This record gives sequence, C-alpha cells and structure tokens, in this order.
Amino acid sequence: MKKKVELEIDTELLDEAIRRFHLADAREAVRLALRTLLNEGGPAEEYDEYDEFSDLSAWQPRRGADGG
Repeated sequence: MKKKVELEIDTELLDEAIRRFHLADAREAVRLALRTLLNEGGPAEEYDEYDEFSDLSAWQPRRGADGG
C-alpha cells in the first residue's frame, strides 16, 4: 500500500544522496533510505515483490571503482 505524505527534508542532503547514488529523484532517495534503514541491524527480510530497489548492494558506492 502506498500513501502520500508531505516531508520537510534537508535539500543539501537530498541532492547529495541523489548525486552519490545516481538516483532519478527525491522519491527514489527516500525509498532507498527507508529500505536501507529497515535492513540495517539484522537479516534482510524476504519481500513479496522484486523491483529495482530490492538489491540494496547495487546502490552501495564503490570506492576505487572506475566511474567511466
């Protein structure tokens, strides 16, 4: 289920997350943040559906990786 909410957010942090993780928009940044937060500190739970955000390791910045 999805619900519309209004958020006050630090735009500098939001812009940095979008830039660093190559996200399309604020919606993707918030969704990634929430999914990451819920998966920290314990084993990842199984999800009923797979989408482009299901593999959180794909969003991890890689140090020393060739950006080209």
